[in-house]
Amino acid sequence: MRLNFAWQIIIGTVTIQVVMVGVLLFSGITQVKDNQQEVLQRSAEQQSRFLASALTPGLAYSDPAMLQDLLDLLDTDSNLLYAVVLDANEQVMGSVGIAPTTLPAPAAGVRSSDGLIEVAREIDLAGQPLGSFAVGYSTEAIDLLSGNLLERNITLALLVLGLSTLAAVLFSLVITRRLRLLNLAGKALERGQLDHRVQVRSHDEFGDLAITFNEMAAHLHNTQSTLQEQNQQLNRSVARLESMLGGANAILWEANPDTHEWEFVAGDTRHLLGFPARNLGRGELRARHIHPADLPRVQAAARESRERARTVDYRFAHHGGQWIWLRDILSHAQDAGGRQSLRGLTLDITTHRRTTDALAESENRYRDVVDHISEVIFRTDADGRWTLLNPAWEALTGFTVDETLGRPICDFVIPDDQEDARAFCATLLAGCDRAQSEEIRLHTQGGEVRWVNVYASARFDDRGHVTATFGTMTDITDRKVAEDEIRRLAFFDSLTQLPNRTLLHDRLGQALANSERSRLHGALLFIDLDNFKDINDTLGHAVGDDLLRQVAERMMESVREADTLARLGGDEFVIILNDLHPDPARAATQTEAVGRKLLDLLREPFRLAGQKRHITPSIGATLFSGRNLGVEEVLKQADLAMYRAKNAGRNTIRFYDPELHRAVEARFELESELRHALELDAFTVEYQPQVDAAGLVVGAEVLLRWNHPTRGAVSPAEFIPVAEQTGLIVPIGRKIIGDACALLAKWREQPQFRDLTLSVNVSARQFRHRSFVRELADTLERTGAPGNRLKLELTESMLLEDVETVIAHIEKLRTLGIEFSLDDFGTGYSSLAYLKRLPLAQLKIDQSFVRDVLDDANDAAIAQMVVNLARTLDLNVIAEGVENEQQRAFLFGLGCRHFQGFLFGYPGTLAQLESRVSDSLSNGHHPTGVAHRP
Repeated sequence: MRLNFAWQIIIGTVTIQVVMVGVLLFSGITQVKDNQQEVLQRSAEQQSRFLASALTPGLAYSDPAMLQDLLDLLDTDSNLLYAVVLDANEQVMGSVGIAPTTLPAPAAGVRSSDGLIEVAREIDLAGQPLGSFAVGYSTEAIDLLSGNLLERNITLALLVLGLSTLAAVLFSLVITRRLRLLNLAGKALERGQLDHRVQVRSHDEFGDLAITFNEMAAHLHNTQSTLQEQNQQLNRSVARLESMLGGANAILWEANPDTHEWEFVAGDTRHLLGFPARNLGRGELRARHIHPADLPRVQAAARESRERARTVDYRFAHHGGQWIWLRDILSHAQDAGGRQSLRGLTLDITTHRRTTDALAESENRYRDVVDHISEVIFRTDADGRWTLLNPAWEALTGFTVDETLGRPICDFVIPDDQEDARAFCATLLAGCDRAQSEEIRLHTQGGEVRWVNVYASARFDDRGHVTATFGTMTDITDRKVAEDEIRRLAFFDSLTQLPNRTLLHDRLGQALANSERSRLHGALLFIDLDNFKDINDTLGHAVGDDLLRQVAERMMESVREADTLARLGGDEFVIILNDLHPDPARAATQTEAVGRKLLDLLREPFRLAGQKRHITPSIGATLFSGRNLGVEEVLKQADLAMYRAKNAGRNTIRFYDPELHRAVEARFELESELRHALELDAFTVEYQPQVDAAGLVVGAEVLLRWNHPTRGAVSPAEFIPVAEQTGLIVPIGRKIIGDACALLAKWREQPQFRDLTLSVNVSARQFRHRSFVRELADTLERTGAPGNRLKLELTESMLLEDVETVIAHIEKLRTLGIEFSLDDFGTGYSSLAYLKRLPLAQLKIDQSFVRDVLDDANDAAIAQMVVNLARTLDLNVIAEGVENEQQRAFLFGLGCRHFQGFLFGYPGTLAQLESRVSDSLSNGHHPTGVAHRP
């Protein structure tokens, strides 16, 4: 029996509703009964507790009247059936209603039965049993109420079931009516009526389904039209394919995979293979025309094509008698019936193979050339990294091509040529459209250096961007060696390897031009070996040549890198000294010092022919500045000066200018006397007071003095530069610091002097001495002087060279408490650049600015700058050379609070300093006005 969809909906809906209503009814009845029973039991239990509390006094006093009065009150409850009170002996003390013959035991608590609920309970007081009671209640009233509620629920459930059935019928009728419309539309599509459409009358799911159906019908209609057009196009394509295959060197075929017999062929086989298709249909016939060497590959490709498509090239014997190259593209296919077939496309690739063979031959010839050429051929990418190198690279550098590719050329360039290499690559990669050439040096894997000439050009894309560079490298090491040898022969002496006369003339011309630009002096030393002819005559020319080589080696040790040592010929040498002092006298002193060093250097014996031989030089010197004189004139002056040295007894140095020579002689005489004075401890010191803003003496500067027995008092400006140049300043300075530390140790025990500081000037040569810090620390420890009372004054010239050593020494000495003052501040060139790095305590305004501070606006501005700078850097500032009250007042107005000068005291003896300190302490201040010279 077949039920339509409407009945299915009705029966299903009604069945579900009946089940749901039955379950709800059963659940409701059960729940009502359970709730009723629980309510009755709880109510009885509650009342029993109250009744037990009310009956307790009556039982305690054994008062039956009281108990009966309480029970009579309960009798007003219509649901009460009975109530009985028993004493401890189970004797009835009072009752109401009709009690059953058997009362419930107190241990039973609450007992329920049909229409009746009974409660029994014991009554005790302070643990002493008094008796018990039993109560019975009727449940008819609440049972009646529950029955009425159950009847109403059943009536309501039947009503809901009826309404649900009616709704299911209506719903099924509506749904099935719409479904009939869709059914009719589907049958119309089945008949091929693709233009049939379902009328949409609602906007619910059925409306959406109707819209979807209509869209599907429209899509099917469009698809049918498209398929018809595609069929037409397919027919045209098949015809076009037949035409194309017929006019091209290709055939399309399908064959039995087992027999290889053609089942379908498209294309002109007669044109391609020279045979009609019927003559080649069988597989064994085609196999006869395949080259025997290629047949196994063709058969293997046919087998392997079962798994995936395969391509195979082979030779085929054309009907015309020549071998042609064919390419089969093979694949297996399976139709809807499960039938297997082998499909193939056969192409004539004879021309392609001939082109490929020619290209391979050309590439082989190219590879033979590239692999065997001696030049390195390379290619880089747009980042300058190698992407191609031929084997000549490995022969040139020892690095393999594999380990080189991907790295830039600069990885193999020696450090000195790195900048040139980077500039060369940058020019190419920046888009230069011209070929570039550069000569650079490469380091090999073995550590050698090879000169190469790099010639390269850039390649560009359509937008003009560099995509790669191509080029060659040629080993030019031999050429460079030859050029160096030619240069050496042309410009260097073959015996001593020193510059020869030609290069000397060039270097001297450069020195003249440089002195004109820098305003500094230069000097020329003309050196001739005394009695060299005797050595040549007695020991031979070979020994003489050996002596010249040894002399050249020794003199090279005393020549700076900026200077030039050359050999004119024979036993004549020339030294060009550059960048000497702008003052002629100082420049002459520097030149003379080099000459003396050469005399000392050559005074040591030479080992010649197994013997020790002494040789002395005669040195002529001349100064030059600018181009007032030419090269030949300067050489002639030095030559004449050398002859003056010969005439003076040899083994000496003479200047071309007699006056200059006398100045040098005077300087040497002063040096000799300085050494003698040092031996005799003839140097003394004076102390010039340093005061604060109130005029109180806070310290003194230690000043070196030399009282010569015949010259009298020699100015420090005269003898200190000589001491600096000769190195005597080191022992002199050591003695002064030692004396200052001894004085500070002495003052330490005297309250009026213990807070004074001593400032000692330290020369650059002395301060940079490697043992200066250690010796000063030893002196402080030996004397017991307080380091925080010693102040070292440094000059700005000390900062011009080796500032790192200066800073390191200052940091070490500061750990001993020593403070540092920068003397003559503002007269140098580099103090502002390094001032922030120097751990100083004080700046000293130079007296050259103080002298005209009231008259010269520039000096006043410099003084103001020094004070402001010191305040910014949290440094103390002191002005030296203060000679009058107006200068002091002006400097005080700028912010300067420490002074030194004739206004506060001339340099004097230790006794005079201590007396002045005592006076200032007793008076509380220093009187204004110029101090009297002691």
